[in-house]
Amino acid sequence: MTQPAQPLTPEIVSAILRDPDSPLYPAQITVFCDHCGTEATADFMVSEDMTRAERLAVARKHLVDNEGWQHDEEIGDDFCPEHAAPAA
Repeated sequence: MTQPAQPLTPEIVSAILRDPDSPLYPAQITVFCDHCGTEATADFMVSEDMTRAERLAVARKHLVDNEGWQHDEEIGDDFCPEHAAPAA
């Protein structure tokens, strides 16, 4: 399951939460900068069948795509915008 490209509107979140058949629910996820310890915490819609790593990937994708964070796949570290490598 992947996160939508655009943030969910309050109306969509409300509809998901009212739907008894929806597997999605909000979860608060925090990502830490591995350089300085800065935290980014937000609510994301996830499902029970997602692993912990998949849920973290939802938060990382949002931070990378929208907040200027960087995730180094090779070493698994996350970097806040201040410590992210400049875009090539």
